[in-house]
Amino acid sequence: MNVDEEGLRDVLRRVEDAEKENFEFAVGTQMVEENILPMFSVEGLGTIPVPVTIKDVNRLKKVSEPTLCCKSSDGMMSGNKGKKASWQMDAGHIIRHGDIAEIFFRQTVPSLAAVGLQQLGLVENELPLVEVRPHSVLIIERGGCAPRHRDAECEPGTFGVMFLQIPVKNGYEGGILKVNHQKESRIFDNSQNSKRCFYTTIFFTGCEHELTEVKQGWRIVFTFSLVWKWTRSLFVPLPADASLLFAAKEIERILSPWRLPDDAQRRCLAIPLEHNYTVANLSFAGLKGRDRLTASLLRSVNFVDLHLASVRHRMKPPTSTISNTDNPLLQRVLKKEEYRTECWVSSHTDAPLAYQGLEIDFDSEVVYPLFSRLQTNWDDTESRNSTNHEEESSLDCIYCQAFLVVWPKTSTIDLACRSGFMGALDLLECLARTLPAEEVLFVLGRTMTFCCANPQLVWCPSRKPSSPAGQVTYRLLQLCIDLDAIDQGLILLNLITDDLQTVRSKMLAKDQHDIATAEIEGLQTNEIAVTLAKLIALAGWDSCEEAIRRFLTPVRMAKQMEPLTVFVTSLISHGLHANAVYVANHLCPVLFASPLCWKSSTYNTAAEMVFRLEEWSESSNLLRVEGYLELARAIESTHLCQVIIYVHKKLSQFVKNIPGMKHFYQALSQILVERDFFSLRSVSEKGEPIVVNVFKCLLWLNDSAVLKAFLRQITMPTGRNNYCLQVVLASSAIWKVCLASEDGKNVLQMLIDSRLRELSLLKPPVFSWQQMEAEIPNCPEVEYFLRSHQLSTTFSRRFPTVNEARLWANEIFGFGFEVLASPDSQFFVNHRYSATVHVKKIAGGFAVCEITKNRRLFEYDVRQFELRQEEIAELIERRQMEIPHEPTARPQKRVKFHLS
Repeated sequence: MNVDEEGLRDVLRRVEDAEKENFEFAVGTQMVEENILPMFSVEGLGTIPVPVTIKDVNRLKKVSEPTLCCKSSDGMMSGNKGKKASWQMDAGHIIRHGDIAEIFFRQTVPSLAAVGLQQLGLVENELPLVEVRPHSVLIIERGGCAPRHRDAECEPGTFGVMFLQIPVKNGYEGGILKVNHQKESRIFDNSQNSKRCFYTTIFFTGCEHELTEVKQGWRIVFTFSLVWKWTRSLFVPLPADASLLFAAKEIERILSPWRLPDDAQRRCLAIPLEHNYTVANLSFAGLKGRDRLTASLLRSVNFVDLHLASVRHRMKPPTSTISNTDNPLLQRVLKKEEYRTECWVSSHTDAPLAYQGLEIDFDSEVVYPLFSRLQTNWDDTESRNSTNHEEESSLDCIYCQAFLVVWPKTSTIDLACRSGFMGALDLLECLARTLPAEEVLFVLGRTMTFCCANPQLVWCPSRKPSSPAGQVTYRLLQLCIDLDAIDQGLILLNLITDDLQTVRSKMLAKDQHDIATAEIEGLQTNEIAVTLAKLIALAGWDSCEEAIRRFLTPVRMAKQMEPLTVFVTSLISHGLHANAVYVANHLCPVLFASPLCWKSSTYNTAAEMVFRLEEWSESSNLLRVEGYLELARAIESTHLCQVIIYVHKKLSQFVKNIPGMKHFYQALSQILVERDFFSLRSVSEKGEPIVVNVFKCLLWLNDSAVLKAFLRQITMPTGRNNYCLQVVLASSAIWKVCLASEDGKNVLQMLIDSRLRELSLLKPPVFSWQQMEAEIPNCPEVEYFLRSHQLSTTFSRRFPTVNEARLWANEIFGFGFEVLASPDSQFFVNHRYSATVHVKKIAGGFAVCEITKNRRLFEYDVRQFELRQEEIAELIERRQMEIPHEPTARPQKRVKFHLS
């Protein structure tokens, strides 16, 4: 049994005819009162009396912008050529404070708008939700006009426009405003009594309007945007009207085959909406006029779902070479229509959904022809004035044909799943917040059925546009937990443990071969691991053990080690210690066997796993601890520092109270303090030097042997500036901790003495063109030049083009290429040379590189020396103020240095 499309169209047409006089698209009013605005004020001009005199009109023109042409949202450009006849002033120039202005803008204007909006179909309780927002002032003199155009809905929530025409001395003639909608027009001739009366005109955005030429005088109009300040209800309650209630029953009867969707032959029905909408403002709450009533009628049928679709209609040039003919009529015939859905909006979310590839079949699914539509430049032709990229980027402000699409409620999630699974997830999460749990569980079951049948469409990473790694799995798991759908969660667990067979194409000669490859979903992220542990705690380990075992193959552990270590920690948090040990015993051999192949964050989560296993006596294992300590000895110092900081941040409350954890942390710290700290310049996530954070952790640990070893390392003489010691003493947090105890003060004193001793040995730099520390290992010729007495040289190699010469210079010199680094630049920390390269052409079309030394390295060294001298004075002063019990040390002699 099929849905009766003809019957549906007849019912909707009858409703349209019956309600026609209740829904206008443009209305106008003449104000009887002559003093609703006796005057207004403009920045820089002062008070402008109303009616406006010609003298004041000329004053207003001076603060306005001329508008020779009008650009509509449809891309049409036209207007007056030659003489300037139109001006526009931004509403921000109008002063809106003061008694008269406040009454006008806060009371009079909203009241005028309310009268017109009710004629456009808004109900009384919706009027407070509308904001009447001043936009501009239009000034049009004799000869001025406005071509047929639409106002763009560039501001979110905009749905209408209000013009308020103010009186001008002697008035004007001509200037008739014509508003067009579908095949109807409303004409507003506001020239009569324009020298003393106010006129309002209100219409929906999306309506085309034009102004005929002003024959005589001046026309001044205040323009306002009508914007939804608050979101109104998505649907209007059907009034107690017999004809509407009968129409609702008729629609339910016509759509009744969709009660049993397996028997229905039609997938959906698309009803063209009467009004025009942009993609940005398409929503159920923003439907205009009769469109809102139509949506409410269909919403009354409880076994269907409603969506809005914004469809772009264009005429594409044919691919046939016959299209090159000069005959425009033949070209028109040969052009091909193209429909593309730009946006889908669900009545559940009233927001765009990420449906991909879901298109309306215009041959069988559109209820034709419900409303006629005027053709526009954007609508049925290629853009003549913009590139494809520009056209797409501005699409939000382009009016497309909007459709109200209805289909069986039981089909919603199936269509969503096949049209971009992320959109289906958005919808499912919305339903979970708004519908009863039983209904959502049914939809979740349909979703999981789709996942089982089409895992490649759900998880295959080659699907474009792809979602962030693991997002699909995480969101589905979270839904299963939130809805207490344990059985569906177990189905999902089994799905992500299977290998996904994906098909990739490879071109070999002229034949195309499909190659099947195995992709792993598994635990893509740490948040999935945490959520999965929560599911296992609810379902029980026995229900999940077989699936978990499939995670623990060598290949999967190698690819997803970090989430698996987080999984172990999360199992412990849920009290599943024995199960955590089972997983950890599989992970640790793989983890420890390849210490250098993991990411920095993996070392952190693995350390947390081993620490947490020491929390429980039955899971404690010295071999596991020793295995991690061996791994710690092999990794970089920076990574080990991060492990020390991470464990302190996450587990400090356990480390202090559990002996096994404390010994483990001490052993890790001991390994770290045996390293060389001189080259450790990494910073933490908050931008603080990592050595400072490590020092704070060691002060908290309060192990004298570890602390002494650390202090010995960072106070070791280096022969140059000791960065670690410098940043430790520059940290206010270190001073605060150390000053809290006598032992801390002794530590601080030792650091200060060491730093002052080191600084006193620094010698002022001596200028020389010989840059003896320069190292250019991939170009010995340049390195030899930099270390020599020569000031400049021409590199011996000749390059075929200037571009190749520049590439070589960039590769060799990096930042120094044709750029003078600042004396304060960090470039000179690791590059002990200072030179610029100039590329020039020579005879024969070749290019060479002229290398010239400069003084920037010397200036940098001088600046650093001066900073160190300032540091000496600051350290001495601070020690005297904050460690008063110490005997005053003899001040270090400051070296005065002048740049020569």
